[in-house]
Amino acid sequence: EEAEALCHRVGIIDNGRLIALDSPANLLANTGSHVVEEVDGEGHSWFFDSRDKATEHAAGMENTVIIRRANLEDVFIRLTGRKVRP
Repeated sequence: EEAEALCHRVGIIDNGRLIALDSPANLLANTGSHVVEEVDGEGHSWFFDSRDKATEHAAGMENTVIIRRANLEDVFIRLTGRKVRP
């Protein structure tokens, strides 16, 4: 949250390699503004450029899902395929 609110540019580093560098707004725009996140099962996430498209996708799903706005952690997951390590 702090990086989204305070930073003009954000770098995404994976295994010591810079894989993305842009403003938080541009990184989020390239990922999708909304996420459909599976609560049960495998915990997959799908990214959409509008809440309407996310809702439409979620309507056809059998598992419980959450629809929420994307954040920079989602950008990291989408670019690297894994969650941020503590």
